[in-house]
Amino acid sequence: MKVAKIILALALTASLIFALTSCTCKPDSIEEEKVTQPETMSTPSAISSQSEIAKPSAGSDEVVMIGNRIVDIGNKVYPIYFEFDKSELRENSRETLSELAQWMKNNPSVDIRIDGHCDERGSNEYNLALGENRAASAKKYLVYLGISPDRLETLSYGEEKPSCAESTESCWRENRRDDFILTRK
Repeated sequence: MKVAKIILALALTASLIFALTSCTCKPDSIEEEKVTQPETMSTPSAISSQSEIAKPSAGSDEVVMIGNRIVDIGNKVYPIYFEFDKSELRENSRETLSELAQWMKNNPSVDIRIDGHCDERGSNEYNLALGENRAASAKKYLVYLGISPDRLETLSYGEEKPSCAESTESCWRENRRDDFILTRK
């Protein structure tokens, strides 16, 4: 009986080691991004008319939210989006993050959680790692802009919380994003 338990334990351990070492994640292929100060600010796109938008309670009229997600601060629209299989910030994402950083400086009691998301393509493990890298890119840039890292948290959902459920390029584009969630007021 003891021998059977030992063999079972060894088999489970070997399976776990094999699963962890055979991950399709490519951490060596993801390069660190060099962060640069944005040169100009541009006007964002409008919020989709399909979305149900709610203004939060009094005292923060400048913030427009959907659920607990920040979607607009002043004239900037959130979330930010990424290219396929990339975690580097686009220029328009840097502009959006600059606007968010300024808003956070004006609202020092607010903390933000950055949720990284991916489209459905790729393994679960790879998408979780990519989502974490996307959230980390946004956090790194906000820290560069002067926001304390203690006010920023990151979380990866990988492909688990799509904003669009169809298997089309336009849906995949919507799902490659970072969402910004207020965690403290």
